[in-house]
Amino acid sequence: MADEQTPTEESGSALEQKYGVPYIDLASFRVDSEALQMFTEQFLRSNKVLPLFRSGNTLAVAMVDPGDIFTIDEMRRNTGMEIEPMVCRELDWAQALNQFYSTAEAPDIPDEPEVTSLDDLPEEEEGGAAAAAAEQGIAPGKLEEMASEAPVVRWVNQMIIRAVRERASDIHIEPTREGLRVRFRIDGILHPIVSPKKALQLAVVSRIKIMSKMNIAEKRVPQDGRYGALVDSREIDFRVSTFPSTYGETVVMRILDRMRLLSLDELGLIEEGAQTMRDMIAKPHGVILVTGPTGSGKSTTVYAILQEIRSGDKNIITIEDPVEYDLDDICQSQVNERAGYTYLVGLRHILRQDPDTIMIGEIRDAETAGVAIRAALTGQLVFSTIHTNDAPGTVTRLIDMGMEPFLVASGLEGVVAQRLCRRICSKCREPYDPPAKMLEEFELPPDSKFYRGKGCERCRNTGYQGRIGIFEVMKMNDRIRELVVTRPPTSAIRALAREYGMRTLWEDGMRKVLAGVTTIEEVMDEAEKVD
Repeated sequence: MADEQTPTEESGSALEQKYGVPYIDLASFRVDSEALQMFTEQFLRSNKVLPLFRSGNTLAVAMVDPGDIFTIDEMRRNTGMEIEPMVCRELDWAQALNQFYSTAEAPDIPDEPEVTSLDDLPEEEEGGAAAAAAEQGIAPGKLEEMASEAPVVRWVNQMIIRAVRERASDIHIEPTREGLRVRFRIDGILHPIVSPKKALQLAVVSRIKIMSKMNIAEKRVPQDGRYGALVDSREIDFRVSTFPSTYGETVVMRILDRMRLLSLDELGLIEEGAQTMRDMIAKPHGVILVTGPTGSGKSTTVYAILQEIRSGDKNIITIEDPVEYDLDDICQSQVNERAGYTYLVGLRHILRQDPDTIMIGEIRDAETAGVAIRAALTGQLVFSTIHTNDAPGTVTRLIDMGMEPFLVASGLEGVVAQRLCRRICSKCREPYDPPAKMLEEFELPPDSKFYRGKGCERCRNTGYQGRIGIFEVMKMNDRIRELVVTRPPTSAIRALAREYGMRTLWEDGMRKVLAGVTTIEEVMDEAEKVD
């Protein structure tokens, strides 16, 4: 989708009326070089803006598109100043910028990255717009038209582009009494961003539902949808969920970027942990489970394993809810519980497809666990995820679900427990001395170097940017299997696994603290010290 271009023949008064901000004639205006140098040339050209002058804590900025509230918000965050937008002609903007940077000719100005094809949007279901419009007091037939108007389309597209560029994993759009609240989840933390006017609330939500092939008339029940887009020449998938709330529909958009798929070497496994993992997945059969709470990166690890083992001489089949990333050389299937296609049903049918390797999105009940174990005992390699606190606790969890201990001992090959800790921002990373009491409590060497991020523009003043996994890799062996048959407590399994080299989540986290990758506080939030 290309940017809307402001015709050079439009008069200043017409532009003022169109955008509701003052017009500035750059041809007769002397730009303040000090204001101009507050931003990089690349930023000015990419966003088609030109800082004009400062007045107290306000920065006046000429903009080809003063309706671009995301750029305004970014300038506000970067400068700490209030932004006063003014509209200008695009030709005047290019000439003024080129004159300042002394370029011979204007460079190509890239269009706004394509976000999605609007030509293939689904036809609205019969009666949909009329029903929704009537409920909102809007004339019948106007709802879809509102959702397709340029300001709405531009706002949604800019929101999506910004979320992808800022490495957000999710976009949260929540109606409140005052209007829409929009937040990006970045490195596990929700950050508020500039929100649209309340008048655009219905149109913004409807726009997203249309893109995701949902029924825009239905607002009383949750809906799920999905669509693909091209952002900065990258194929991005969006998994969209709506949920009815007091003030309207809440929308959550999960961003799935194939370029962010990690390999096994990129997960953050320390050398011996990575080797143990590779030893486990090289086995011809057995069950390997990845465990942790929601949002701990389990799916990322499972996909990294699948990428490691996929090859043309193996029949690898997955059953997922939903399929998050499409992988070559792998047969992927998606659960459809409404149609009766559950994990258990799918798994039983997969066994008739002559698989070498099976991936089950999640083990939720004893029946699914039982079929997975039996598949491993008949010669298949099975991967799945489960919700437990740590690797040894996964064994006792399976037994508590009703699995016979001898089946667990025989079929389970290993367990990987994990959490995600935020990385220290490399731009503002600095050494510091933790309190002596903390070092003593956690048995950390006092002569070690410790680091933290002091906060900068790049990391949104959090001191962190990106995340890294901390892991607990437990490989089954004969002694552990013998112990499991006796229905031992988790503590006994943990003690024996540590004798054979397993590092706990806490120990792995502290190694990454001592390596200057994360902080003590991050590990404390995600793991417990065990004796």
